[in-house]
Amino acid sequence: MSKLLALAAKKRERSTKAALKNMRQEGRVPAVVYGLNKDPLMVEVSSVDMRPHLTQRNHVIELSLDGGTSEKVMIKAVERDPIRKHLMHIDFLRVDNEHPVIVNVPVTTFGIPFGVKTQGGVFSTMKKFVKLRAKVQDIPDKFDMDVSEINSGTIIYVRDLKFDKGTFVTPGKTALYGVTTGKAEVEEVKPVAAAAAAPAADAKKGDGKTDAKADAKAGDKKDEKKK
Repeated sequence: MSKLLALAAKKRERSTKAALKNMRQEGRVPAVVYGLNKDPLMVEVSSVDMRPHLTQRNHVIELSLDGGTSEKVMIKAVERDPIRKHLMHIDFLRVDNEHPVIVNVPVTTFGIPFGVKTQGGVFSTMKKFVKLRAKVQDIPDKFDMDVSEINSGTIIYVRDLKFDKGTFVTPGKTALYGVTTGKAEVEEVKPVAAAAAAPAADAKKGDGKTDAKADAKAGDKKDEKKK
């Protein structure tokens, strides 16, 4: 886990939409602190002070309240303006070293797969994050996987990751990455098409003979009428 970072916060009262709008225009962001079976606490933080925290992932924050008491929290959710991307609201989750939390952890890779270098395969990434449940001190920064030994036609799943300090929430059968053959299998359609065409040709010939006999009979009937 990353080192503990500090963040100052001020308690606030429930506000109207107009008051919240003014707060954001002044560079303050409304937020709520909840979790660990304690009552939710409404606070506000500086949008400038939040910048270094938004570049981190799954880190613990020492949130100081009005310069006095402090709580350990993690960022649980961040709401932004859909157009201007300004911070609108932040959810902080209280944490400690005893209660597990659920987080998303990145999955990265390094190396060039054997199946790509020598077998003409194509490396594909299906999922870049996995969700897991663990205590905050045991959460890994990322899963960095060496893919250099992967052969063509091999797929790596969540169940192939090694993590013994918690449990995966993402199903084990979820594909993470793999090396495909890179070549579409070509079906032999010509012999099949030829085999299918032969009965059709015979059927047409048969139909031609039948039509000829019918035409001959029709001609005979016309001749009899003339007589």
